[in-house]
Amino acid sequence: MNKTKLTIDLFEKDYRVLILDNEVTVNAFVGDPPLRWARLIFQGKSYVPDQGSPTLLTNTKADQEKLNWDRVSNKDLKTFIKEIGNRIDLSVFGNNAGQGYPLALALSRNIRSKRGVVIYGNTLPEKEAYEKHGYNIFCRRDDLLQIVRQRALAVNLSPSLIFINTIEHNQQNFHTP
Repeated sequence: MNKTKLTIDLFEKDYRVLILDNEVTVNAFVGDPPLRWARLIFQGKSYVPDQGSPTLLTNTKADQEKLNWDRVSNKDLKTFIKEIGNRIDLSVFGNNAGQGYPLALALSRNIRSKRGVVIYGNTLPEKEAYEKHGYNIFCRRDDLLQIVRQRALAVNLSPSLIFINTIEHNQQNFHTP
């Protein structure tokens, strides 16, 4: 069976939110009650759930996620975004100082305005560039769950989060105090 299809079928009865962001931001997506959660990793030419997924996203799990050093390839991410595009309820792109911009452009233009979201830390200087390409939903990371819950409730589904890390960390650029 096609691995992309398996990933698309993940949480198929839920309101599925694909979040492409930096793994150190995962704490912003912890809800009460905790939401169903899966982290995808690139393996065998596609993105698949990592070991231990799906699960619930708790603060403990979010802290563990900060230590994942996933291989990141913008080319593979863009291909995946194009493959799943219309089959995800909400696609969320972490701006990360503009690093999410090329990934956001991989989402089909005809769904960006209604189902594409750009999240950021405190400010979004690149907002105008995203708007030129059809995005009109922007929020701080900490406000994303409010949007997710409202949209899921509107269609009477439970929200679930599917996460892909978009910034590669490794032993050469990661340090703990």
